[in-house]
Amino acid sequence: MIDFDTTDPKLLRVTITGDVSREEVKDFYAKFKPEIDERHRTGVLVDITGFKDITPGAMLEDVIEEFGLLGDMSKMPRVAMITGNRTWAGMVRYLNPIIPKMETRVFMPSEIRDAEDWARDLPEPKERKPGLSVIDTDHPDVLAFELDGYMDDDDMDIIVRPFRDRIDKGGQFNALARLKHFAGFDPEILFDRALLGMKWDAIRALHRYAIVTDHQWVRPFAGMARLVSKVDVKIFPMAEEQAAWEWVKQPIPTAA
Repeated sequence: MIDFDTTDPKLLRVTITGDVSREEVKDFYAKFKPEIDERHRTGVLVDITGFKDITPGAMLEDVIEEFGLLGDMSKMPRVAMITGNRTWAGMVRYLNPIIPKMETRVFMPSEIRDAEDWARDLPEPKERKPGLSVIDTDHPDVLAFELDGYMDDDDMDIIVRPFRDRIDKGGQFNALARLKHFAGFDPEILFDRALLGMKWDAIRALHRYAIVTDHQWVRPFAGMARLVSKVDVKIFPMAEEQAAWEWVKQPIPTAA
């Protein structure tokens, strides 16, 4: 069962109990979406203390509906989740850094008042600056960029252009990415043909790819990259950035 309470002008309450069916999910989003459209910004509180199970069809429906809400994340800058389940709490903490424009925190059932206060206390909107920027290098075979914030689809050309120019010159090259803060991304990026084409060609042109970051959630993605390509991917902590530069500036073997 999904209960949806809209009586608080600063907070939307969602309480999930028992088993959840696909029809219940569809009915919930039919009410939730219009409410989000009407509100400029709002906090959200999701209480799953009494949640038991969800059918496969309901889970698929929820994923589809949530993907459709990616463009409205900025309207829900804070989401408080109430649960005593450690597995759910761990999943939320892991995924929180990669959810765009929205911060999610987990609270215990005994902390519901703190959760309400936190979700209502919305931060002031910040003036957006490009999350991506190119780092100048003194090496012809090294391209570098920095991610610090939210990646907008309009920002993609900042890195697509120099990478495309270097790929078109032929031969292999190295790259370095400095990841300071990741605040999510515009879902349109997933369908950016110029970016997708550049990534596909870069897989064959890249020799070494250094990622400088202290974010641990990056490691599984780097591991997957090693499995599906021949690019030598290596992660360096921020304190060892100099070692990362020295690594990518080493001469590329002719055999590569």
